[in-house]
Amino acid sequence: MWFKRKLSRKSGLKHDNRRAVECCQHGTRYAAYVCQHLVRGSKLGFFTPDLVHITDSDENRDRCAWCSACEQVREEQKGWNDISEGAAGITMICDACFEASRLRNQT
Repeated sequence: MWFKRKLSRKSGLKHDNRRAVECCQHGTRYAAYVCQHLVRGSKLGFFTPDLVHITDSDENRDRCAWCSACEQVREEQKGWNDISEGAAGITMICDACFEASRLRNQT
């Protein structure tokens, strides 16, 4: 699954098992994961594990989201698999970019 967590020990961020990333806009931040469409899109919908009742504890620890089109594929595939993940094209961004994406895409 694309919600796997990794720890970066070089970041200076609190070591709580979340991965740190260096964002060119926001500096050192925590990682978040979104579908390729949410990176720059707007008004595409914004789905997160809690909204679709995914309860696997590993999936709920990191910030992750996908758009309405990816949710449709995920539902058709009965969950995340190679096909639905391939359609999503998961991209790692920082948590500040994640929040900006949420504001642009929530409908």
